[in-house]
Amino acid sequence: MNDPIKHSELRRLIHQERMVFFFGLVETRVRDKNKDNVSQLLLRNWSFLYNYDFSCHGHIWVCWNADVVKVDVFRMSDQAIHGFVNILAMNFCFNTSIIYGDNNASLCEAL
Repeated sequence: MNDPIKHSELRRLIHQERMVFFFGLVETRVRDKNKDNVSQLLLRNWSFLYNYDFSCHGHIWVCWNADVVKVDVFRMSDQAIHGFVNILAMNFCFNTSIIYGDNNASLCEAL
């Protein structure tokens, strides 16, 4: 996600697949110090949550349009972010998990 061309591709995919309120990204390869700049270039006025506090690589990003959705995270780790999503206009709620399964078998087993 460090390349502006990838930003355009992701915005096109979001529009094409009508992901207008919420999605997760894994393996963005964005460094912690650059995450705020990249995320705002990617989707201005969206909200983002990252797991850099649990993994120096920040393998997981949760992205949502705060005008449409409310997200409450109830658990976060180096391999997962678990949350509760409320689509405000529809009063529709669901639990979600965005997972990054580590390549290391012993770490993945803990997941």
